[in-house]
Amino acid sequence: MARASDTLIEQLKHEIFSGFLKPGDQLEEADLAARFSVSRTPIREAIRSLVDCGLLVTRPRKGAMVRVLTAKELNDLFEVAAELEGMACRLASEQLTLSGKQEIESGLELCCIAAESEDIPAYAQANLAFHAAIHTASNNASLVDQLQQIQARINVYRLMPYEVVGRLEKSLTEHREISDAIFAKNGALANTLMRNHMMLQGARLPSLLNALE
Repeated sequence: MARASDTLIEQLKHEIFSGFLKPGDQLEEADLAARFSVSRTPIREAIRSLVDCGLLVTRPRKGAMVRVLTAKELNDLFEVAAELEGMACRLASEQLTLSGKQEIESGLELCCIAAESEDIPAYAQANLAFHAAIHTASNNASLVDQLQQIQARINVYRLMPYEVVGRLEKSLTEHREISDAIFAKNGALANTLMRNHMMLQGARLPSLLNALE
C-alpha cells in the first residue's frame, strides 16, 4: 500500500509541476481511483502527503484542490528562490566540472527544442531540468535541499508566465546568458542574471493569478 501511495504522489506531483493540474483544480477521489486503477486508500494517503507539503489543500464538502497561493506568498517565495538560485549559479561557476557543464547544456538544449515547438508543458519540464543541472553543479547538498523544498511550492506557478506571448523565447535567451556566464566562470554575473530571471518570472504572477480568482 505504501508503494502504491508513493507512486501516486510522484504521478500527481508530475501533473502539478507540468501544468496538467493547475492551481485551483479539484481532485476527486473517485476520478483518481478510476484513472490510476487503485483503491481510495492510497488516494487518501497521497492527498494527505501533498497537503502536508503545501501542494494541495482540502475544503469541507469540496475535497482536495491544487493550492492557490496569494500574490504576497508568491512574491515572498520567489524572492527567496531568486537568492538561492543565484547562489547556485555562483557556486556552479566555481565548482564546474565537465559532467556538470554537459548536464547544463543538455537542459538548455531541451529548453531550445520545446521553445521552437512552442510546447509550454515540455518547456516547463525542460526549465526544471536546466535549473536542476545548475543546482547539482553547485556541489552544495544543503543548498540543493533548500531549493527542492521551495520548488515544491513554486513549481506549479512557474509555467504560468510562459502563456504570455514571447515569454518562451525571452526565457530561453535568459537561460543562454546564465549558462554562458557560468561556463565563463563569471559567478557574479551568473548570480545577477539568475536573480533577475527569477524575479521577472515572479513579477508577472500577481496579474496572472487574477484569472484563478
